[in-house]
Amino acid sequence: MTAPIASVPPEAAQLLVLFAEAQAKGDLPGAQELAEQIVAALPDHAETLSFLSTQARLRGDGASACRWAEQGLRHHPQSAQLHFDLGAALSASGRAGEASDELSTALQLQPGSVPAQLWLANARAQLGDAAGALALRVRALGDADRQGYLRQPERLAADTHQHLLEANVATQQERARIVTSILQELRSRCGRGELRRIHRAFERFFSANPEPPPHPLQRPTFLFVPGLPDLPWFKREMFPFLSAIEDQTDRIRDEMLAVLTEETELRPYVDMPDDAPGAKFMGELNRSLKWSAYHFYRHGERIDAHCRRCPVTAAALDALPLHRVPDHGPEAMFSVLRPGAHITPHTGVINGRLTVHLPLLVPPDCGALAVAREARPWQEGQCLVFDDSFVHEAWNKSEHTRVVLIFDLWNPYLSAIEQEAMAAVIHALGAFNRRYGLLDTTLES
Repeated sequence: MTAPIASVPPEAAQLLVLFAEAQAKGDLPGAQELAEQIVAALPDHAETLSFLSTQARLRGDGASACRWAEQGLRHHPQSAQLHFDLGAALSASGRAGEASDELSTALQLQPGSVPAQLWLANARAQLGDAAGALALRVRALGDADRQGYLRQPERLAADTHQHLLEANVATQQERARIVTSILQELRSRCGRGELRRIHRAFERFFSANPEPPPHPLQRPTFLFVPGLPDLPWFKREMFPFLSAIEDQTDRIRDEMLAVLTEETELRPYVDMPDDAPGAKFMGELNRSLKWSAYHFYRHGERIDAHCRRCPVTAAALDALPLHRVPDHGPEAMFSVLRPGAHITPHTGVINGRLTVHLPLLVPPDCGALAVAREARPWQEGQCLVFDDSFVHEAWNKSEHTRVVLIFDLWNPYLSAIEQEAMAAVIHALGAFNRRYGLLDTTLES
């Protein structure tokens, strides 16, 4: 380890202060001169040697970059930073095999290091290992997002930032390859015309600057399928099959009340890490039982214990043409909104799916569900159908609990082959995201 500043000679300590000030001001020539003076007095000063190696690499002086890093490693053989510096210098010099060894060591010493993963991916690509390079780039991109590098790219050296951009391109290209492969197979069965809207949806998804949906209050967080009617609310009459579950309202309510008396199986409807993108929008409802759920399906997985406990509800749900996508849908649950709770405006992931509320317990003067700023009250036993890709919110202003059964359906304006295509692509993209530890934006929170 580098000695603390208080334990170094006064002259060197002063140089370290000046060196830090020069870096803070962006005076790289001045910092370079001071750094060389520091290592003349303190030849084992790791941070300064790392700085000198990085600057030499950025100037294209690979020999000096290697020399400074090697000097540091003689004194600090377990320094992840110096192993990275040497590996990056070797990679920039075209010595991919040696670089791969050094960068692998850096990652062993500091797992999750974004710079080490990016440079190791570059070295693996130089060695012809395209699959290994892709895996490293995709994982590096996920770690970069979690560690804040995507929001603050200036924290990375210029050449490392370039590798981050390359990682993003490689990731998107692989996603596009997955989508293209699936759609080509389906197109061979039905023709391109049948999938035109789905092709346009994913062209927009992969565009660097996609056009927003034409309706100003429709902003799906994952995918927008163009050409579907921009209807926030759908007429109940469009779904005659909903009568079957509405007719079971009283029996479903009885099962719900039995669940509600115990509460032990209720879970917060929103359960995100505090730094998740959607957490700030949910505010006090995040990880709160003010808005809770009792799931029958979660991300497409049937919760067998809950279905056994509520057999009437489960049977009524299973008789419906639910939105089924492996590992993603359906979503079905009792949604419990406590007195005074307000679900703030937010949007869902996609406009190819609709959300249905079957109100079960609605106190007088409870409140409403507003979609695209049009508020409608809940009425027990009467389904409300809406597109949650539009901005929507809900509130319970009463002194009693409100409960609805929520489930989702396919947008009826999608053809059967379009539904099949979307299900296949969403499943494949979700699997890709999970394989490499990326945030799965195809999922509900």
